[in-house]
Amino acid sequence: MHRISSMCLEAGVAALILFPIFLALNWRKACCLRRTAECVVFSVYLAAVDAVVGLPNVTYVRFDLNLNLMPFAYMFSDATTSLLNVALFLPLGFLLPILCQKFRKLHWTVLFGFCASLLIELLQIFTFRATDVNDLITNTVGTILGWCAARVVFWLFPGITPKWSLREVFLVCFLTLGVMFFLQPFLARTLGIPI
Repeated sequence: MHRISSMCLEAGVAALILFPIFLALNWRKACCLRRTAECVVFSVYLAAVDAVVGLPNVTYVRFDLNLNLMPFAYMFSDATTSLLNVALFLPLGFLLPILCQKFRKLHWTVLFGFCASLLIELLQIFTFRATDVNDLITNTVGTILGWCAARVVFWLFPGITPKWSLREVFLVCFLTLGVMFFLQPFLARTLGIPI
């Protein structure tokens, strides 16, 4: 329970920083508030993932090589962790095709989910967390299941049209990672939120 409340607090602090940034970036576009809300929802999800997986930030970077490169080792004996990893990436697979036309194709969504998971696993070398090939597998499975859920939504509501460009997806990702790495730890500390 503590982990969930900590994740919510960290994502909320990131949202305080990101909302005005996205509002400024979208102010010229039609449906500015809707586009800003989409950016905030996607970035809060990304910030929550950052908080859950314990990525490094400017106040905490430590080289700790803790690797598991053996696929499926302990994956089924620790089924709870595997299911949580799947659940963690379900929203990514769901949101990408809803937001951006390019990700309506499964292979682009899987590639994005795989690369995002690989980046997380590589960055965890600089934290207290283990870098595990099983996380890469389960996160990618979660992305695929999220994409399948988005396909059901498109079937039920055929009028949904993704409006983001690929550039906007990457911009939101990089802004969120940058805020979580450079600014969020200081704002959290200023607000008295333990991270």
